[in-house]
This record gives sequence, structure tokens and C-alpha cells, in this order.
Amino acid sequence: MKNILRSFLAAFTVVASAAWADATDDLGKLLHPLASLSGDFQQTLIDERGKVSQKSNGSFSVQRPGKLRWKTGEPYAQLLVTNNKTLWLYDPDLEQVTVRPVDARMKETPALLLGGKVGEIRNSFSVVFKEGAYQLTPKNPKAPFKAMEIHFAKDGLPAKMLVRDSMGQTTEIKFSGVKANPKLSASIFNFKPPAGTDIIKDE
Repeated sequence: MKNILRSFLAAFTVVASAAWADATDDLGKLLHPLASLSGDFQQTLIDERGKVSQKSNGSFSVQRPGKLRWKTGEPYAQLLVTNNKTLWLYDPDLEQVTVRPVDARMKETPALLLGGKVGEIRNSFSVVFKEGAYQLTPKNPKAPFKAMEIHFAKDGLPAKMLVRDSMGQTTEIKFSGVKANPKLSASIFNFKPPAGTDIIKDE
């Protein structure tokens, strides 16, 4: 009986590992053709009790590898820009920008996943396909989120992302007007603070 149980567990482990590998490969196949993306989004923050605590709209542009422009509108306007080396987080209401170098941990953020190197997914995340979505769990316990789901539309473009943090909050991001492989100027992935902006360097 023990030998049968060991064989069953070994077979289950092999099958489960293959399923995870296939999900990772499938996600990579969807992201690989998308060298760049742009579009709009609606972002909703849901607290640990399931209540909506904040809503906002915005636009985004992303280009592989690791370039991102994420602009959120009212009521909490912010602009996040990175050229894969430096990250700027600009708050126009406070007239303040935080500048920091991009490290490996930042490359694991959900938005940057869309513009990251496809081959790094396997190194950074455990991936399964469940309930019509790719569910990613960071392998790094210090990652900036606990779990994430990516939903794709029938045309193969990202439709929605769900991001859960360690506080039990969920951020839902619904994409619209998504364009695949648009021509994007390199200048939009760099940021020059307006005159009078306080610059905070986070080394």
C-alpha cells in the first residue's frame, strides 16, 4: 500500500508540475507578441470587507522591456513613469516627485509584468490557469503583492487584472481601448519634473 501511495504522489507531482509549466508557457505565448501596449483603464480598490473604497480612471503605455507610463486621473491624480532604469512617481497635487532606481522587486509589479521579459515570469511567479484566468503567486515573499490574476479577451489582449495585497485589499483594473504594438515615443518613458516640483530621491 505504501508503495502504491508513493507512486500516486510521485505521479501527481509530475502532473501538477506539468500543469504549472503549461500555464506559464501559455501566458508567455500570449504576452510574447505584445512588444508594446497602450489603452485606458478603470481602477477600483476593494477593502478587506469587500467594499469599494476608491475608484479612478486613467491611461497607460507599456513597452518591453520594462518601460511603463501609468497615468491616473481624479480624484487622486498620479503619474508613474519608468524607463527600466529609473522610476518617477509624480503627485501633481503635492507638487512632488519621488525618484528611485528600478530594482528586481519593482520589476515584479503587476503593470510592469505586461512589459517585462517573458522569460522572467517562470523565475518570479508560480502560474496556474483557473476559472478563466492566469493566477500568479510571487515566489519572492517580499514581492509588493500577494497574488494576481490576469484575464484576456478573445482577441488575446489583456482585459482585466486583479491584484491582492497582504492587507486583504483587492485592486481591480479593467482595460479598454487596448492597442497591440503601437508605435510609442521613447520620450514618454522619461520624466522631467515641472519647475518648482519637490524632488525626493529614494535610493
